[in-house]
Amino acid sequence: MTTRRFLFLVNPASGTRRGLVALEQVRPVLAAADAELDVRITEQSGHARRLVQTLDLAEYRGICLVGGDGTVHEVVSGLLERGHPASLPLGLVPAGTGNDVAKQLGVGSPLQAAQRIVAGRTSPFDVAKVVANGQTSYCVTLIGWVGVADVNCTAERMRLLGPPRYAVAALWQVLFAKRRPARLMLDDRTIDDEFLLVVACNTVFSGSGMRLAPHAKVDDGKIDVVFIRRATRWQLLRVFAKVFAGAHVKIPCVEYHQVRSLSILSDDGSPLDLDGEIRGTTPVLIQMIPGAIQMFS
Repeated sequence: MTTRRFLFLVNPASGTRRGLVALEQVRPVLAAADAELDVRITEQSGHARRLVQTLDLAEYRGICLVGGDGTVHEVVSGLLERGHPASLPLGLVPAGTGNDVAKQLGVGSPLQAAQRIVAGRTSPFDVAKVVANGQTSYCVTLIGWVGVADVNCTAERMRLLGPPRYAVAALWQVLFAKRRPARLMLDDRTIDDEFLLVVACNTVFSGSGMRLAPHAKVDDGKIDVVFIRRATRWQLLRVFAKVFAGAHVKIPCVEYHQVRSLSILSDDGSPLDLDGEIRGTTPVLIQMIPGAIQMFS
């Protein structure tokens, strides 16, 4: 076995379609460290997930992802679904639209990512286990319901706008927000009410740089839950204006909790946003898996 062999999964369609460019930027750094790259180019959505589910991973020192948050979601899901031990670390070379996981890790460029990979230092990264409609999913950034899911649905119809589409969609949601009834169970606390927004975050960043959960840490075994029950349009506009700085949590209508599990019980079967993808509906149970994976840091 080559002790410095890495599996590189490259998403050429991620974000601004710079996956292959980013790969060429990191090659010299890996070569200088006598590392061997086994490069696989993903061909469609779900391909990275299937690769980590089926490949023999025993020969690799780590798995490196060249892409965005969607690629991270696929690979982490594939690893946990196959029950692979958390000791096989992941390296993230940012080449996506939002790169929220890379921001959380402080990885600002492909070159910086490559330097971390060859240095070999790792740190634990929590993952949320999500059970909805009898199906299990794994999330690395967020699980959103009501306002967040509605924003993502709107943003998907605005993909031609690029990263600004999330801000435009959020502003649209402010103007047409609707409350929905639900029961929230935060660890051993129960809240019955109507909600404009509920989001459970593992990372500080989401939605291309929004600091939805400014106190979130990826190694504390907790998920940061942010929700709004009632708010005027003026308050929602203030939340929108302050969310990129994380200052929205100081607005009285915003409630913030750090818990190990969250259930959202709603009878309307409304959609969920799982790591930026609309998939599944309520009711949903979210439980944190502390240190589920290791990331090169």
